[in-house]
Amino acid sequence: MKRKVFLFLPLIVLLVICIFLIMGLKQDPKKIASALIGKPVPEFFQADLLDNNRIISNKHLPKQPYLLNVWGSWCYYCQQEHPLLMELAEQRIPIVGLNYRDKKQGALEMLTKKGNPFALVIDDSRGELAMKLGVDGAPETYVIDENGVIRYRYSGAVDKTILQKEILPEFNKLRN
Repeated sequence: MKRKVFLFLPLIVLLVICIFLIMGLKQDPKKIASALIGKPVPEFFQADLLDNNRIISNKHLPKQPYLLNVWGSWCYYCQQEHPLLMELAEQRIPIVGLNYRDKKQGALEMLTKKGNPFALVIDDSRGELAMKLGVDGAPETYVIDENGVIRYRYSGAVDKTILQKEILPEFNKLRN
């Protein structure tokens, strides 16, 4: 009897592993919550992309709700969402840019050609702050409250539908 159980044990283990793998594949990676939701933006001291002589830290972040957008000039999807960020800036929605693993010259060229929607642009060429935030890749957008606490994260390019259905409702909760 014990021998029959041992024969089926590998099959049972394989079946359990397959179930977990299938469940993992069904999850939308854009909707997996960040471990930092409900926690403050990690402490940082990074260069200002637009001013070599200035170091930006948490104390420079807006004292009102804002969006934190992780982007790079090398990133196709970042370039696709850039016009939408420009529209948000025109609507006076504060956006802090986190320039992720980028060459400064490329980033500055993009902002010069396409416009600068950011109230502040953090140079994270080595990905240090991005690592603390748990960034998977660019683009990513975070909704941050007036106390610097992360309230929402969206991983991937933002389009008008995502903006209207997911990001702005979270942002507007903080403004009201």
